[in-house]
Amino acid sequence: MKWIQMNSNEFKLRERVKELNCLYKLSRVAWEAKNDFDAIVSKTLEILPTALQHPDAAEASISIDSRDYSTRGFDKTTTVIAAELRFDKKKFGTIQIGYRSSRSNKEKMEFLPEESRLLKAVAQELSLVIHRASIEEDKYKLQAQLQHAERLAFVGELSAGIAHELNEPLGRVLGFAQLIKKAGSLNEQQEQDLERIIKASLYSREIIKKLMIFSRQMPQQITKVNLNAIVHNILYFIDVRFQSRGITIVKQLEPNLPEMMADEVQMSQVLVNLITNAVYAMPGGGSIYVITKSTTANVKLIVKDTGIGMTAEVKDRIFEPFFTTKEVGQGTGLGLSVVQGIVDSHNGQIIVNTSPGKGTKFEIQLPLKQEKKKRSS
Repeated sequence: MKWIQMNSNEFKLRERVKELNCLYKLSRVAWEAKNDFDAIVSKTLEILPTALQHPDAAEASISIDSRDYSTRGFDKTTTVIAAELRFDKKKFGTIQIGYRSSRSNKEKMEFLPEESRLLKAVAQELSLVIHRASIEEDKYKLQAQLQHAERLAFVGELSAGIAHELNEPLGRVLGFAQLIKKAGSLNEQQEQDLERIIKASLYSREIIKKLMIFSRQMPQQITKVNLNAIVHNILYFIDVRFQSRGITIVKQLEPNLPEMMADEVQMSQVLVNLITNAVYAMPGGGSIYVITKSTTANVKLIVKDTGIGMTAEVKDRIFEPFFTTKEVGQGTGLGLSVVQGIVDSHNGQIIVNTSPGKGTKFEIQLPLKQEKKKRSS
């Protein structure tokens, strides 16, 4: 009887040593993984079964939000116990351990009361570790956003400097060209060339205005504008540039489109950025549809392409500053973030529909009337 009691005590001691060893290894994982979420979970799944009474038949599983992780044979377990992952009384996951059924062992393997307590202790420790990893991940994202903001501020300052440097010589080119035209005594070819110089200068001046708006050197100027007129003016300059790429721009403009209150230069910038984005999405050519529509309260600008489309992951990030899928040197990743900023400042909204291989559709809805905005600092 004494020998049986000693044997039982030895068994309990051996099991407690395994459990303590498990907790020690898990504490080291939290330290060594350095808040690497996947590493913490995978190591926990590897260590936990070794603490059980029948480690060779044990499997483990961890579910966190919508993500599931488990050892290879967990789906074959027949006896399972579980503990909740919680922080601040809020459940965010579950940790489970189970035993696989065995033909050689007909008896149902049960868990010891100490193993249930161990699982709860592991769940409590893992909850703290995951919460700490989540805080570090949020901290990293905030740091990345701050870096983006700093880079955006630098680009704004650089844009303002470039705009001011170009404005004066460009004004001279435009002024002298207009004086020569007024002087007369030009042949037909000279007249046409001079008209091209004037149009190019005016177009360049609009680009400089956009740079100054982007760098917040020019205030927003809300006036009555006709979106159809903006579309005609922009396509006049850019339509020819893309014909050599096998790209056709199709206008589908609503007749008698009502005027709306907006900044004309900014609306031009929105259209240019959306068309440029569509062009890059069609390396093999295709069609870009520029559509205008209206309702009793809104005017809609739609730019639709027949390009490569976007995955859900890319779509979720397209309005992030400096995010781009273009090759190095092909784009800054600022175009769509600028578009979103302009649309937001006009109290509008952007709806994006896209899928891989089926093109992309940007629908911008803008109110016909604008409330007077407070001056932002």
